[in-house]
Amino acid sequence: MAEPLDAARGIEPSPIPDDIPSNAPIRGDVERGYTPTEAESDRGRKGSGSGTTTPRGSRSRSAGNKDKEKEKGKGLTEGDAEMDEIPKNNLLLVMPSIGLVLFLAALDQTIVATALPTIAEELQATPSEYQWVGTAYTLAMTLQGPINGRVSDIVGRKPMLYAAIAIFTVFSALCGAAKSMTWLIVARAFQGLGGGAIIGLTSIVVSDIVPLQVRGLYQGILGSAWGVAAVLGPILGGLLTQRATWRWCFYINLPTCGIAFVFLLITLKLNPTKKTTFAQLRSTFDFLGLFLLMAGGALLIVGFAKAADEGFNSPSAYGVITGGGVGIALAIVNCLYTKRRAIIPARMFKIRTTLFFLIGSLLQATAFLPANYLLPQMFQGVQGADALMSGIMLLPFAFCVAWTTVIAGQINSRLRIVRPVCWTGYALAAIGYGLFYRFYRYPFSLGLQEGLLVIAGVGVGASLTVSLLVVQAAMPLKEMAAATSAWSLTRSLGGSIGLAIFTALLNTELRSRFEVIPGYGTDFTVPQSTQGYKALHDLPEGSTKDAVLGAFADSLGVCWITACGMMVVALLITIPTRSYSQNRTGGRTAAPIPVQEKIGDASDVSAEAQGPAGSVDGKDTPASEKTVVDGAEVTRGRAKERKAKARFEDDEDDEGEEAHRHGGMIME
Repeated sequence: MAEPLDAARGIEPSPIPDDIPSNAPIRGDVERGYTPTEAESDRGRKGSGSGTTTPRGSRSRSAGNKDKEKEKGKGLTEGDAEMDEIPKNNLLLVMPSIGLVLFLAALDQTIVATALPTIAEELQATPSEYQWVGTAYTLAMTLQGPINGRVSDIVGRKPMLYAAIAIFTVFSALCGAAKSMTWLIVARAFQGLGGGAIIGLTSIVVSDIVPLQVRGLYQGILGSAWGVAAVLGPILGGLLTQRATWRWCFYINLPTCGIAFVFLLITLKLNPTKKTTFAQLRSTFDFLGLFLLMAGGALLIVGFAKAADEGFNSPSAYGVITGGGVGIALAIVNCLYTKRRAIIPARMFKIRTTLFFLIGSLLQATAFLPANYLLPQMFQGVQGADALMSGIMLLPFAFCVAWTTVIAGQINSRLRIVRPVCWTGYALAAIGYGLFYRFYRYPFSLGLQEGLLVIAGVGVGASLTVSLLVVQAAMPLKEMAAATSAWSLTRSLGGSIGLAIFTALLNTELRSRFEVIPGYGTDFTVPQSTQGYKALHDLPEGSTKDAVLGAFADSLGVCWITACGMMVVALLITIPTRSYSQNRTGGRTAAPIPVQEKIGDASDVSAEAQGPAGSVDGKDTPASEKTVVDGAEVTRGRAKERKAKARFEDDEDDEGEEAHRHGGMIME
């Protein structure tokens, strides 16, 4: 005799997460869901138009349920079942190639920092041209950021990635061959377009070829490549400039990108892109949102760059920054209310988990990336190291960032622990920067210096890419590319803005502290090059030299305490968030449930139970592993899959009702 229906679904209740109340209105969105009460189940069956008991796994689509149907699209799993299965790839070949091009694109954000004095001298740069060598790359990279997600959904990941690598490689060659500053700046801008596309698309491609539940490991590998590149950029730039020529800062991209391109061309396998007509593109693409995001981001970067050069007392800098802020605000409003397919999905601003972790990522990037410039300046300005020795001193920081990022990915994939890892990273980074402020006072020992770098490096590595997993888990699979693109955009903006903020802070503090020391302007000035740092240490031993080096260390202290505050805010703002499941059913992360299958439909279940008695899908199945769903025998694993999918459908409709009651805005 068949088991009773309720017994057949015998799935033990899972424990309720600590951060979710037992009466949470949206079910199944958390790491471990909970079994709905009978009242909740009845609420989920309203509108079925039937007086009979309906299994939780089934859902009638009668006329009485049309209001709920209108709310489709607001739920976490809407459209998941329509996604293609993950394509099979040889990750041992694909991942090194992806990591290599990402490493090079990230490297070019910082590699010119130590080479700029030599470049400016050889090409006879003006002060404004000097600054634009770096700004042109970051500006173009940020402008390109919003395009990655939606456009790659339309034209495909492969064409965009291959085009990005080609653009990056060609304009790297043109940068290396530059005969004037104008030539170099223009080439750097186009190189930034390619680099920005590479940085955004690599994370999107990994999301396409790796399931969510193990994605942390592979995103951790990419994060380590990105973090090491950001840290080692100034070191490698100085080394190449000293031992060869600054032009090799760009030529180094040519052979490495070529090798990676060939490997990706041969090994990378992605699902085909659905064809989109020009008429469909014109009617659905959010051109206004794209323009507002690009314009707002560009104005913010240019405004903060002006502030770094002229100081924050500059009215023109304030005006440009204000314009950029208004542009970004209008872009967010457009994403929330546009009828087109928004560049950044509206759900990212409606759900507090995605919104708060985007803000946390912005703050983390604002504090971390400028540190890659500030630390070498401290080594040279306070400790008297040259460019090569500065690189050696920075190795513990780079090593800790790289390995902690990989370890964090392992923890995410194996233990399904995501947010606590990120919180730990924010906390350790805040402690590390706080210790910088307290102990990096002239004079300090080399051992103390390297020990504190380890603490900060571990914190930065633990929080580098984990926030992306949180954001992806809280978004529908069909929005994965756009969500990843938005995350990359916030990091690019954060790094660019942070560099300008900390440069302005350091220059302002140095001028104000140096001006009160006798001999300023004659015996010493604020250093602008390697020779300038050397001049500080060539001062005669005595009170003046001690005062100058002490003032340099104290000026950096203002930057360290600011970075500490940013990490603290990132930690606090991400605590009141939810933990979303890393084991999503449906679509690319699911076991084989046909797209056409209606959960709980006995005819479909019977169709699955083909083959001789005692088998499912033609495979022998022990009787102990079989259960009954609507009169058909299936494996217990399939019963769990169906129940999970049915719960997500409940969540989807409940989210729609909740959004409707609150005017379309949910803050989970």
